[in-house]
Amino acid sequence: MRLNNLFFILLSSTLFSQTSFNYQRSWATYFGAINTGITGLYEDSSSHIFVDARTSSPNPSIGTPPVSYYNQFVTAGSQPYTGSYTIPNNFSGKLTSAGNFVSAGYSPYITSNSSAKFPYFRDHDGNMYELQIDPSNPALSPGAWLSNAPDSLNNILTKYDVNNTMLWQTYLPGNDSFNKLDVDHDGNIYVTGATTWQNLADPGTFQPVFSMVYGPAGELLPNTYLVKLNPQGQKIWATYTPSSLLSGLTVFEDKVYISGNNDLKPAGADLSTSGTFQPAKAGQFIAEINANTGQRTWGTYYGIPGNTLDSGISDIKADGTGVYITGATFGVPGSYYATEGAYKTQSTDPDMFVTKFNSSGGRIWSTYIGTAAEETFSGDRGLDIKNGKVLFTGLSYGDQNISTPGAYIATKPNPNGQDIFFSMLDSSTGFPDFISYYGGTSNSFHPNDIQCIFSIDSDGFYLYGSTGRTAGYSSANGYQQTIIYPGGITTGISGFIAKFSPKTLSVSEADPAGDLMLYNNPNNGNFSVKGTVLQQVPHMIAIHDLSGRILYSRPVQKNKEEHFHLEHLLANGNYIVSITNSDQTVVKTFKLMIRK
Repeated sequence: MRLNNLFFILLSSTLFSQTSFNYQRSWATYFGAINTGITGLYEDSSSHIFVDARTSSPNPSIGTPPVSYYNQFVTAGSQPYTGSYTIPNNFSGKLTSAGNFVSAGYSPYITSNSSAKFPYFRDHDGNMYELQIDPSNPALSPGAWLSNAPDSLNNILTKYDVNNTMLWQTYLPGNDSFNKLDVDHDGNIYVTGATTWQNLADPGTFQPVFSMVYGPAGELLPNTYLVKLNPQGQKIWATYTPSSLLSGLTVFEDKVYISGNNDLKPAGADLSTSGTFQPAKAGQFIAEINANTGQRTWGTYYGIPGNTLDSGISDIKADGTGVYITGATFGVPGSYYATEGAYKTQSTDPDMFVTKFNSSGGRIWSTYIGTAAEETFSGDRGLDIKNGKVLFTGLSYGDQNISTPGAYIATKPNPNGQDIFFSMLDSSTGFPDFISYYGGTSNSFHPNDIQCIFSIDSDGFYLYGSTGRTAGYSSANGYQQTIIYPGGITTGISGFIAKFSPKTLSVSEADPAGDLMLYNNPNNGNFSVKGTVLQQVPHMIAIHDLSGRILYSRPVQKNKEEHFHLEHLLANGNYIVSITNSDQTVVKTFKLMIRK
């Protein structure tokens, strides 16, 4: 088939609409006993769902449930419950993507030597990374980065495989409750922390020298750091940073993005670079670090210049379309966190905000998310991005309605009380496809929280968190349809999980070659092509100008997703992207629009 005879297909998001909610709840369930709070949910490459939580007993003044009550939530052969009101147990479970229960069990949170350990992160291969605080600083088996404690207070990072077999352990310098961790597609591990250890960083990284900064009482203040470990737990590089706190971390391809608070040095202004959105000092910052070298590529402050207390960044994510953050203002009115023509351009009360930056640290768009009441974020795992969509969650207070018409729940369930909501924005414009509440009406006084994650291999997404409310959180096909209270107790929170899927059959299910998509479009030369058919046989992806001349091409060797960074090659204008298989048959074409 000749290229100039093809029908040029402009990619559009047919599964989304700004005036309707084009998803259905596939299943929903409570998770665990009362006083259970979910800390993380992960989907592996086999579409199994791993859920990590923490369970404790209620206040003895309410009642003391028997151990048998807690053990009804675990599978045979799993470790039984040993927690109490003051000492929780870790509670971890496994489900299928259809919501079917597979297994669950407890593990100690506090051990005999007063250390605390808990699952902190799981990667796409099902490996689990556990953090442990152990004041006795025991010697660890050699082989990984640090087998001996480098600081007076430290964390221990342990990696387990999918069968819960321990692979290695290493110390992380500093007893930092704000450790963040992410894993790239090659299995390399990135961790942030804070320490007074002065021999951590490597030459040639962002900040190789420890900063000697002292607090009001003359105490040496810890420096924040970022370290990269290989899959075997050995250090590749480490760097200090000038920030007083690192609160966000995400990895995309060969780029690491961090976010956090202002400078460790009160008079310092070292967190920005020229040519970014805001070189002027403020209360928050984001930065890009080269994942191969540990050097900073760019950094920008984010916040009203000179004001260090106007907002907080809650989460950060990145893909080939840009860098995205969520956060909330602290009641400072104005329009700083909105771009011209945004969905919401002004804030008068505490509001959430969502912002997109480009690959050079420039701000593309930003919008407030809120009402005349109060909206804020819920934890630090309430943001995800996929296929040109931004998914995030939040908390809503008061009697104002934040939802959009046609949403899953379009009216506030509990006026004058706290409710949870979730939303999806178009990554090109920052306008919502929907904003919806979740959960039903209840007189429970227990606070709720909600996080989110996109499914890896489907068009759906998951919501998860904790609630004390008994309506709206489970479905008829959920494996735990109610909060199960122990005898004599009728209050307490439980975990919840829900999966949402498109109402219409996904393109990949209807037509194996039809799930090919190009996103974002328009773009600045950075875009992605994704489709199941790309995994089946090798393909060639080429970019043509409108005269048919080939400007760029490259083979694809059975990869489901390919990312392109062609800012240097493609000028503003329209192009044709063609995808051909090994026998030169054109599988699909797209009209590519470059707008810088």
